[in-house]
Amino acid sequence: MPSKKPHSQRPSGAQITTALTTTVGMSLTLLLIGLLIVLGFLGMHWEQQLRQEARVQVFFQREVEANVLLEAKEMLRTDPAVESVSFIDAEVASADLEAQLGESFVDFLGYVPLSDVMDLRMKPDWSSTVELQTAVSRMEQIPGVSEVVWQSELLEQIEGTIERLMAPLAGLALLFMFAAFALMNNTIRLTIFARRFIIKTMQLVGANPRAIRSPFIQQGVFYGVISGGIAFTAVNGILSLVTLQNTDLLEPFSLMYLVILFVILTFTGGVFGGVSTAIAVNRFLRSRLDRLH
Repeated sequence: MPSKKPHSQRPSGAQITTALTTTVGMSLTLLLIGLLIVLGFLGMHWEQQLRQEARVQVFFQREVEANVLLEAKEMLRTDPAVESVSFIDAEVASADLEAQLGESFVDFLGYVPLSDVMDLRMKPDWSSTVELQTAVSRMEQIPGVSEVVWQSELLEQIEGTIERLMAPLAGLALLFMFAAFALMNNTIRLTIFARRFIIKTMQLVGANPRAIRSPFIQQGVFYGVISGGIAFTAVNGILSLVTLQNTDLLEPFSLMYLVILFVILTFTGGVFGGVSTAIAVNRFLRSRLDRLH
């Protein structure tokens, strides 16, 4: 007689429903975490942009020698605090001003009253009040420099606004993060609760606690990683929709940042899924049989 082939055990409808419910619940939670990460990154980027709006202008002496001016410009261009420079020639600036006024004040005065100016855009790390003051003091010592002007009041206003907003925003982010982890933990606990009798039966027949926990933890890690991937896909889709409306808004999001976001979400989902599953399984392993009902 031909031997019967063993049938592979297929997941039941209840198992499929449980898997889908768990994955969807964890995905929504990780989506919230992903959006919080995106908002935090954008906030840091906007802060840097605001700080960099406080430009530094270096005015050179009017009768400085050409070689001294050239050396001063090179020192400013290569300064560790400077990101980019823009040189404004005094004669060109005077011609533009005369065109705007409709009068030739250079002919009237007999000389060009304006100075050569270099407009500096500072690096983000040097855009705080303390660091900028250090950089300005260093620039004022350069031969050929007459004056260094920077918008200290604007920068102080920016820093004051950031300090006022930082505490409530950080508190709100922590609250949302706590709620997200609580929701994900509750989803996993409900999943394990539905299988509590299986856990207890395995324990009663003499199975080792580690052997009981292992498949559940592996499943929790698997659901967490899959949920992290789904959450990343959703976040990426939202970013793509936002980009269609405003291409400049998400300009700082390069491929590297997207990869980092993917790693964070999948790692967080996997770790939290495994840890929460282990805690939930241990709870039922310690429970008495008559208390499982």
